[in-house]
Amino acid sequence: MKTGIREMAEGIFMITLPMPFRLKHVNIFLFSEEGGFTLIDTGPNLHGVLPALEASLAEIGRRVEDCRRIWITHFHMDHCGLAGIIAGRSGASVYLSEIEELTIRAFAQQEDRASRIRRFALEHGLDDGTIDTVIRAFSAFRTATSPFSAAGILADGDQLTVGGRAVEVIATPGHSRGHISFHLPEERFLIAGDHILPHITPNLSPDLIAPDFHPLESFFSSLARVEDLPVRMVCPAHGRPFSDLKGRVAEMREHHRERSGFALQTLTEKPQTSNDVSRFIFGDVLPPFDRLLALNETYVHLIQLERETLIRREMRNGLCLFARIRP
Repeated sequence: MKTGIREMAEGIFMITLPMPFRLKHVNIFLFSEEGGFTLIDTGPNLHGVLPALEASLAEIGRRVEDCRRIWITHFHMDHCGLAGIIAGRSGASVYLSEIEELTIRAFAQQEDRASRIRRFALEHGLDDGTIDTVIRAFSAFRTATSPFSAAGILADGDQLTVGGRAVEVIATPGHSRGHISFHLPEERFLIAGDHILPHITPNLSPDLIAPDFHPLESFFSSLARVEDLPVRMVCPAHGRPFSDLKGRVAEMREHHRERSGFALQTLTEKPQTSNDVSRFIFGDVLPPFDRLLALNETYVHLIQLERETLIRREMRNGLCLFARIRP
């Protein structure tokens, strides 16, 4: 997808920034205002991203220093990585959900995050070598998010105004526990972050600081909250804007129901770890970081099947095993 800036409606711009990963890009959104602008998300603090943002801003006669506010959909580096740098240069105020702000504080200590990842991954069958590689990657990515402090909290139902436009905050947990989306009722836009993407489904992972969070159940509930919105355009963080919100929601629901069916099928003969099940669903040939993502999403489906009393878990020699419950 071509990087650069595109006007979606008068004074509303989508800026597509490069990323050195498989997705290749991330979309952020700008609302032009008198004397400045508001951003929804920022892109990551990685090589070449800030210059690309500066070049896009220059096309509409703006500079980083003109930023007044930053609204963040969720605390992942490709969505908030430049927030600290932009705020430092412009004095912009940063806002995000309370849950995401708590997540920032919880993971302030890198060692604590690494120990949580290692404990979870070992318990669910991932090998030491893969875990070591993943933790090194997380450590290397630490600088991809420039530090920032939240000036305020965005909550579900908040009615905001930017550039004379009404914007409604909608809590859409699933991809992350505190993910939020932004609905523009007059323009009939939904700026969806990673909640709804046009060609892939967002990765669902457990929240290691909130073990009672059930991502798949939350994701389905969040889809139900937005599917009937009278929008003419869904503006995702990855991929091109699209119009068929209801159809895309139906596709994502079916995708996850199919994945749950695969997980249940895997447990037909004997108890298995989340990693065993993920290998059946996603295959064996994955790079280490993708292997963790596959494990995470498989575990999310397994705990949902457990909530539906279709499977049970047991601990055996330090491993968490899931088994099918026979009628």
